[in-house]
Amino acid sequence: MPRPKPPAPLKARFVRLSDRQFIIFNHLGGAGWLRELLEKKDPFPKKYYDAILKTGGPNAIREQTPPIQERV
Repeated sequence: MPRPKPPAPLKARFVRLSDRQFIIFNHLGGAGWLRELLEKKDPFPKKYYDAILKTGGPNAIREQTPPIQERV
């Protein structure tokens, strides 16, 4: 049975995890669980991200978004 086509083009991203963390990640549901969590916890509307991607991609996000400052 073929896999369903993803809703958007997928790019390889690398996250550094220990073996223990990787096992936990897979027990939680792996990439599917992470995608679902990101959609659920999304702080901005989808149009916001589409506009950023049209203006320069992921690097534009770093340039336009100020870093989050921790509370002291």
